[in-house]
Formats: sequence, C-alpha cells, structure tokens
Amino acid sequence: MCGTENLTLQKQINEIDTELYNLLMKRTELVKQQPENAVENTLGKEAAIIKMLLKNHKSDFPEYVIAKIWREILSASAGLKEKLKISVFAKDDDDALIRIIQEHFGSYIDYVTYNSFGAVMNELSSHNTCLAVIPCDNAAINAKPWWAGFSASDTADSLRIVAKLPFLRNKEDKDCEEAYVVALSPTDQSGSDISLVNVETHKDISASTVVENLENSGFTEAKVVRVANVDDETKFCLVEVNGYITPDKSCVRNAEKIEIFKKINIVGTYAKPIVL
Repeated sequence: MCGTENLTLQKQINEIDTELYNLLMKRTELVKQQPENAVENTLGKEAAIIKMLLKNHKSDFPEYVIAKIWREILSASAGLKEKLKISVFAKDDDDALIRIIQEHFGSYIDYVTYNSFGAVMNELSSHNTCLAVIPCDNAAINAKPWWAGFSASDTADSLRIVAKLPFLRNKEDKDCEEAYVVALSPTDQSGSDISLVNVETHKDISASTVVENLENSGFTEAKVVRVANVDDETKFCLVEVNGYITPDKSCVRNAEKIEIFKKINIVGTYAKPIVL
C-alpha cells in the first residue's frame, strides 16, 4: 500500500473516531434527559441491549470486546446522575471479587467491604448503598439459608437477587469466582433470564425429589444450587429455574399445593450470563 493510500485510510479512521466520540456525547445528553431509574431496575435492560448487539454482530471485531465496550458505556451512563454505592461481603484483600464488581459496574464506583453478612444487608436495607454483593461460594454464609428471607414480591424494600456476576464470561475461564447482586427492587427482563426459588422442605427430601416436583409444577431446567439445614427437621433449598418467574405465575401456585413443600417463594431473577 502506497503512502498516499495509507494517509487516506488513516484520515477516514480518524473521522470515524471523531464521529464515534460525538455520538457518544449525544447519547450521554439523551440519557441525562431520561427519568431517573434505580440502577437495579436497568440491569435486565442493559443485558438485553448487549445480547441484541451480539446476536446481530457480523464483523471480525471480537465479540467479547464489543460486549465489554457496551458494558462500560452502560455502566458509565447509569452513574451520570449519582455515583453508585455498593456494600460488599468480602475481606479487604479479596481482589478477585472487587475486580468482578468493577468490571461490571465501572472502576469509579464507591464500595465498602464488610466481613458480616448482616452488616452488608443492613447497609442496603437502610438505603446507605444502592446494591449489595455477596460471593456465591462462601462457607461462612452458605451454612445457613441466607436467601430464605429474600422475596421477589411487590413488597417495597424486599431483598432480592437481581444479577449474577460476572455477566460477561470468557469460555476459557471455567472456574471464575461468582457473586450475587442484591437490591431492594426488581430488575426488568432481559429476554433470557434465570429465576431463583426458595424451597422449604423436610430434611430427608432429596434434591432430585425437589427438582422433580418443581418441574411437575411447570418450572423448567430446575437445579438445586444451595442446601442449608436449619434443624433436625427442616432444610431450605435454593433452586435455579429457567425464565423470568414472578410470584403470580401458575407454576408457583401449583408448587404451593405440593405437600412436601412447606414454603416456596421466588427470591430473585437475573439475566443469564454471556459466555464468549
């Protein structure tokens, strides 16, 4: 390629860079004009945007980078009016968990770490933070059914799970740390979601029996992910099911009639993570 052609191509690239910047600034002004929404309410919509872009993506540009770019844009847009504050169940040196949080919500967030699950949730319930983050695999809290008090009902200020991080995952990283994001109001649908169900049952009821009865009630792709005993008679199961399930769905009402289930309720819903 001759020097003249190279200069022409570079000029076109520079013009596109300028156009991209100008479009981003225009988008920023439009976002600022929108009614203010709590960040937890936009997580599903943001996931849907990224999934739509990837579905329509046809160029050689890496899909993972496309997703990361838009994740950064969406995170920055969410914090235009108010800086995001998060309470985190972690030790100060838990760099892996903090990195997951910052990669999703941006490095400019405010976060405070606690080594007490109660303190983390109290900060959220008291509206001192917008969100709370807890690691999925933590023996200190998973020995007890911490999710049993969560509810995805329409009750104001109910704790509920609204996201699972990391949302963008590298297919080569199969053992990455995971975390739940907790909020006081529900997120919207992404079009490809997972719901979490709390099932209280007798200690002797197996996980396979729980799954079988849930699927007979109308739930699909049920999977028990956590089990915690509370006494010699009762245990709580945290179960993943496919879809955006609300408490008024027929599958929930059907499951409530099953004799072996002492209690059943939806404790959250989140967008299925993207693996690239």
